[in-house]
Amino acid sequence: AKPSHPELLDYLAVEFVRRGWSVKELHRLIMNSRTYRQGNRITADRQQRDPQNRLLSRMPLRRMDAEALRDSLLFVSGKLDERSGGYPDHVSVDRDGLVSANATVTGGWRRSIYLQHRRTEIPTMLATFDYPEMGPNCTERTVSIVSPQSLMLMNNRHVRELAGSFAARVEKVLAAQDVGSKAWDARVETVYQLALSRLPTPAERRLGVATLEKLVADWQGDRQAALETYCHTILNSAAFIYID
Repeated sequence: AKPSHPELLDYLAVEFVRRGWSVKELHRLIMNSRTYRQGNRITADRQQRDPQNRLLSRMPLRRMDAEALRDSLLFVSGKLDERSGGYPDHVSVDRDGLVSANATVTGGWRRSIYLQHRRTEIPTMLATFDYPEMGPNCTERTVSIVSPQSLMLMNNRHVRELAGSFAARVEKVLAAQDVGSKAWDARVETVYQLALSRLPTPAERRLGVATLEKLVADWQGDRQAALETYCHTILNSAAFIYID
């Protein structure tokens, strides 16, 4: 297919030569451009004029890669062991073939870069989210959107435990702020701040409060279980998994 922006390619080629054939300078030029820094908001006009985003009218959504997703789950839940260096952390394989990272002496887990990787024992969470095969090299990562990924985040015991730790972290933050135990709106706000680094919109806040109230009824008055379920839902959301 013909390029969508031939004039842009010509411009970049000229700038590449003019700036001394420096790849770093070319990267700086591209990454400082308005197009590269735009958000992924889709307006009706953009949807009509550029439905496939071929004209670069918006930033395409990108799912976090396997390591970033696992590290983010650990960080948000407060279970990230930030120690660096040293020997790799070992993994274990259960009878179902599930490969899991072993916790450190602090009860947390270190970043994925410090995990032990073998061709026959790739941690299941990383493998599910397209961690590259341990071959001689990896020139390009594949990105798939398949049902096992959603099922992993929904049903995996480790993810559910991290959701529980996330809920406990929310309660700890609110306790330090002396927020009442019945302030659902404060919990929704704290969940969004910790998981998504932003405040909820008014609609998201109303939906979150209504959801928590419904979950309390479903859990027969167990408010902590309701909050854990809500935190688990947010960790499964596209807003958490995808990067704007």
